Amino acid sequence: MSFLKPTAPVYLLGPRSWLPARVMTNQDVLDWMGTRARPSWITHRTGVEKRHWVEPEQACSDIAAAAALRLLEDCAIDRRRISQLLLATVSGDFPTPPTSPLVLPKLGLDGIGVLDLVAACAGFTSAVHVGAGLALATGSDHLVIAADIRSKFLNREDLATTALFGDGAASCLVTPRPEQADYQLVASELGADASMADIIAIRAGGSRLPHHLNDDPTKVFLKMEHGATLFMKGVDNMSAGAASLLRRLGMSVADVDWFVPHQANLHLIRAITDKLGADPAKVVETVQFTGNTSGASVGIALAHLQEKLPLRSGQSVLLISAGAGGASACALLKRL
Repeated sequence: MSFLKPTAPVYLLGPRSWLPARVMTNQDVLDWMGTRARPSWITHRTGVEKRHWVEPEQACSDIAAAAALRLLEDCAIDRRRISQLLLATVSGDFPTPPTSPLVLPKLGLDGIGVLDLVAACAGFTSAVHVGAGLALATGSDHLVIAADIRSKFLNREDLATTALFGDGAASCLVTPRPEQADYQLVASELGADASMADIIAIRAGGSRLPHHLNDDPTKVFLKMEHGATLFMKGVDNMSAGAASLLRRLGMSVADVDWFVPHQANLHLIRAITDKLGADPAKVVETVQFTGNTSGASVGIALAHLQEKLPLRSGQSVLLISAGAGGASACALLKRL
């Protein structure tokens, strides 16, 4: 485990989220797939009722910039404050180059540090963890973005996977300065379960199997395997990560005011709630109208909490995430 308890205050400004304009209901997805399955099958199996998909011409850098621009403009952030951009994504514009440099001109930024961070569904929380460490070390501000496009990697022949996913992005500023901040970071922790390393994967396109050597068209799509094992591992790893962080802080589940888990699917969220013994009324659920947005989901759900629910000063918010590769990340925030 990689545990961070800041030795000096670190704050978050935001987040702000962005979802594509194109809304896909369950019927829309089934029509796109050309299947006669019923929309109620998707709702019953996943809890998802609709999700947002990008247009064909939109790429990861576009939606990342859209979320960051919303943050910069809503919060009137002076761009000169920003020393580095951290982009959490598993769906960059290209295999090479990294996508974070491509976001800079869309934000009117140049000459600052850039870093792509690949942590799949743990992306937003992992980027906050890394950004906090850098903010402590440098005394400067770091722009965090989590953005993922899954719709372009879905197989029309694989309903179980395709039914789950949506596209979206979220952004926040991690800073040592309290001015305008929405939260203080109490602590965060990263982990991994290597037994899950390849259960969720796109098999082709990397150095293991470059596209020009691939002769199996299904390997260019996102594939989730061993569904029952994946579900149980997801529940166990996210619950264990949350319990570990709270234990290090001498806290219990009852001490937490709000829980923001990765929005993988509704049944998994509720299984985590049960395993932790958390009050369901304190658990944020957005998957019904966003689908699984991979690394952006926790940031989108946190933005929803901030905008729609009665969050008060001094309340604690526990971010809980895990996903592809077995990567996990949790963080405890205090509302200012």
